[in-house]
Amino acid sequence: MKKLLTLSLCIIALASSALSQKTTRTGLRLAPRSDSSSAASISNLDTIVAPEARIVDINGYDKPLRSRRETFFATNNGNSDIEALAFTIRYYDTQHRMLHSASHNIKAEIPSGETRQLNFKSWDTQLNFYYSRSTAPQRVEQATPYDISITVDTIFCAPRD
Repeated sequence: MKKLLTLSLCIIALASSALSQKTTRTGLRLAPRSDSSSAASISNLDTIVAPEARIVDINGYDKPLRSRRETFFATNNGNSDIEALAFTIRYYDTQHRMLHSASHNIKAEIPSGETRQLNFKSWDTQLNFYYSRSTAPQRVEQATPYDISITVDTIFCAPRD
């Protein structure tokens, strides 16, 4: 009887404490930003939407079988320094059927006339695909090759003085 009474009191105390907990915070307000550097950095960039193909060259794409990152080289053929790139990458199987498509916007500080290696998180979360021109994996029968096409959608350049 004493055990039953103690157990009942524990259950009631636990239930009442769980009901009375308030986990949300009221009265929170966003602090005003005295730093306008984020707005200034956006306005300090010139944007080139649908740039000419000659402005940026994309070469040397690679994604081995078990890699979580994809890499490629971007060459800036324009007159302004590039600060960021927005691009679309399409993935195709060996019969040229589209497997996946993804758009990315990545920071890419590329001075005029120079090349930089860029990388981003891979679309292949299960690590079962490899780029057809990469090094062939040892267990080819368990992996699927693919090919890609990359289209530069937008170039974010530093303004010319």
